[in-house]
Amino acid sequence: MKGPKRKDPIIRLASREDLPTILPLFRAYQKHYGQLTAAGKEQTRRFLAEQLGDPAAGFCLLAFDNHEAVGFALAYLTVSGLIAQRIAHLGDLYVAPQHRRNGIATALFEAVVREAGARGIPLVRWLSLNTNIDLNQWYNRLVKSAGTFELFLKPTGG
Repeated sequence: MKGPKRKDPIIRLASREDLPTILPLFRAYQKHYGQLTAAGKEQTRRFLAEQLGDPAAGFCLLAFDNHEAVGFALAYLTVSGLIAQRIAHLGDLYVAPQHRRNGIATALFEAVVREAGARGIPLVRWLSLNTNIDLNQWYNRLVKSAGTFELFLKPTGG
C-alpha cells in the first residue's frame, strides 16, 4: 500500500528581505563544499545582498516545506559567446540534508528553468564536480550531459 502523496514545496523568488532566511542555508551549502570556499559569514552576507538587490545580475528562488525554508537555487545571468545569447548559469542549488530525496531539488531546478524562460533566456547552464557521483546521476535524470569540461581557476590577486 502506498503512503500519502507528498505535498509539493512552495517555491518563490527571493528578495533582499529574505537575506536572514537564505544566509544560514547558503552557509550550510558553503560548508558542504568546504575545500572550495574560504568566504566568511560577512563576505557571504554582502555577496547575497548584492545578488538579491540586482535583478539584472540574476535571481534566487527559495523552497519552503511546511512554511520552513529548506532550499534555494541561485542563477546568475550571463552570456555565452558560443550561442551568442544571454544565458542563466545555475551556480548554486542546495536542499537541507533532512529534506533531500523528496522532490525539492527537482522542483527548484524546474522553477529555475521556468523563471529563465519567462525572462526570455533560452538556456540554463550549470557545472558539477565529476566526483559528485550522486548529484551527477540526479542531473542526468533531468537532462543528459552535454559533455565534460575541465574547470580552471586562476586567482587575480585582487
